[in-house]
Amino acid sequence: MGDVSYIVDSLGLPPFSYQMSLLSFTEKGPQELLQLLSDVFSTISPKHQKVDVAKEVPDQTADRLINFLKIIKYRPNVQDPLLFRQLVASGDRETLYQILRWVVPQPQLLEKRAFVGHYLSFPDMPEEFNFDPDIMELKEEIKAMQQEFIELHKSSDAIKTLSKDTQALKNKIKSLEEEKERLGEKVERAKAAVDKLPDRSSYMEVCTNLRKQQDEEVNLSTAIQTQRALQEKAEAAYHRAAARLRELQMSYQEGSAGKLLETLNEDVKNLRAQVNERYPKEVEKRQKRQAALSEALASGISTEMDLQRLQQQATALHNQITEIQERKVAQDKARQGDKAYLQLRQAQQMATVSARKKEELGAKQERLQEKKATLTTQLDKLNAEGGGSGAVFSEEEWRTKYESMKSKLPIYKKMKKELGDLEAEVFVLAHTEELLAVQEAGLLEKVKRLEKQQGISGFTETAQHLEKVSEAKSQMDEEKGMTLIEISRTVEEINNAINQRKQQLAPQIKKLRSVRQDFAEFEAKYMEKKTAYDNVVATFEARTSALEGEVTGLKAEVSENETKYHMLHCQLHITDQNIKKVTSGPAAERLRDKYEAKVKETEDTTKALRERQREIKDTHSTGLSQIDIMNDMLRLLQLKLNLARGIAVDMSQYGGGGGGGGGANGGMAGQMYDTASANVLQL
Repeated sequence: MGDVSYIVDSLGLPPFSYQMSLLSFTEKGPQELLQLLSDVFSTISPKHQKVDVAKEVPDQTADRLINFLKIIKYRPNVQDPLLFRQLVASGDRETLYQILRWVVPQPQLLEKRAFVGHYLSFPDMPEEFNFDPDIMELKEEIKAMQQEFIELHKSSDAIKTLSKDTQALKNKIKSLEEEKERLGEKVERAKAAVDKLPDRSSYMEVCTNLRKQQDEEVNLSTAIQTQRALQEKAEAAYHRAAARLRELQMSYQEGSAGKLLETLNEDVKNLRAQVNERYPKEVEKRQKRQAALSEALASGISTEMDLQRLQQQATALHNQITEIQERKVAQDKARQGDKAYLQLRQAQQMATVSARKKEELGAKQERLQEKKATLTTQLDKLNAEGGGSGAVFSEEEWRTKYESMKSKLPIYKKMKKELGDLEAEVFVLAHTEELLAVQEAGLLEKVKRLEKQQGISGFTETAQHLEKVSEAKSQMDEEKGMTLIEISRTVEEINNAINQRKQQLAPQIKKLRSVRQDFAEFEAKYMEKKTAYDNVVATFEARTSALEGEVTGLKAEVSENETKYHMLHCQLHITDQNIKKVTSGPAAERLRDKYEAKVKETEDTTKALRERQREIKDTHSTGLSQIDIMNDMLRLLQLKLNLARGIAVDMSQYGGGGGGGGGANGGMAGQMYDTASANVLQL
């Protein structure tokens, strides 16, 4: 969920500026996530045009997105390319979240990668063309041009960086020169004023001496500060030594040499712990800090590219940490049933807690020691201010203190004896209470058995319950009575307070009525002004939206024209290269021979086609006459066939000579004719 929140927050920042909430982002489907990813890519690189994913084939969408990810050097967590392509095509939520988590924090770096990768990638072409000599030659030319592009791009970045640094230096030099001019003018004015003085030499000597005295005063103030610091250190050392001496005197007066030795051993132990545990950690921390500062100083001035590189490294480390944490969580889940692992885990947690407590106690001890040293220093100062008296108890004071404690000792013994008697009595009473509880339990068991024998089991419990209920009821009645009394008293107090408050608020209520009238008038004016303001805002927003739409359209048109310009420029360059290749070199001779052979072959084919055309023209009229004859013959044969079958045919469509034939047919209606012989005779 943290990654999702980070993605939503990053998408709300420029250059993306997507105003969406966490809920709306998590509710997006696979197709909407693919559309969002495609729009993000188009925002990063203008070369990656905006496409409606709903109108595109899923495989084509996956190929387009994966190609762009290859250009910006994205390394997926899935090692299998086919599986990764399938996940992208299906709009897998986790895969797309990982891509967005990697893309959205670094738009500037990815924009640069997309720009460079677009010109360093080869165009797609079929496999059968890869070994063509011309294609291979073009590939070599593209590689050479790409290498030249890399060099030019590096020099361009260096020039941009240098121009930034140069501009800053120019501004600084300009400001210094202006300050130099101002100081020069001041010096000239001062010289002119000094030259006007009659005794200029004496003034110059006085100024020189004043300057020397000021320098000497500065040196003296520095020396005084140094001496004061040394004095403070010496006083602190003196106070520590005095406190140590006082502790030794106290230990000497309190006990024997064994006590003193024990104190010294404890001090040595504390010092050894500081030397072995505390100081090495502090030294290690300071060494790491020093190494980091040395590395930062040795690296020189950090540019924007260095910051982007460091940001990329930080992102990669963050991803590695997240991956390691996920693996660790997965391993912990897998080992939930392993008792040895659970025991080891518990021991590790206990060790961690113990180490943390040890560190906390060490820090607390250090704070207490510092506080003790501070209090000791304050005590020494107070003793010093008081003339040094009271630093160590005198023998008379110790004797007085001993006598007072000796006089209080019988009282202490008496009270201790009373406390022991009370504790013994409490113990006896507790034991008696336990015995009585056991006897009560036995009696209750007997009563229950008797009740069961008499057929009235539960009578005792019911009686006890009724007693408790009656006691609770009486207590509740008492509480009700007290509550009613308290309520009546509270009501009276409230009524009195209300009456007093009414009397106090009467003038304010009158003022409130007048203020309400004024408020109603102002509210009416406010609503009128607000309506006018809303109308103006609506008009302004309409104009703004129209202008924004126009600006968006113009930007899209500019981007499209720029894309067309670059495409036409590339095509023109490719055409120039092809023309150059065709007009010069051995490849041109090969192409010339090949095209001359094709031209000769085309001319031979043209000659053959012309001969064929001439033959067709010569035979065209004869063929038409033969077609007419064959059509007439077919009609005649069809007519004779119909006559042979006895079908009446309208002879008017076959010419005027058909009438005689019709009469002959009428005279020979009952005869049968041989069709084959009739055809032969007619022909």
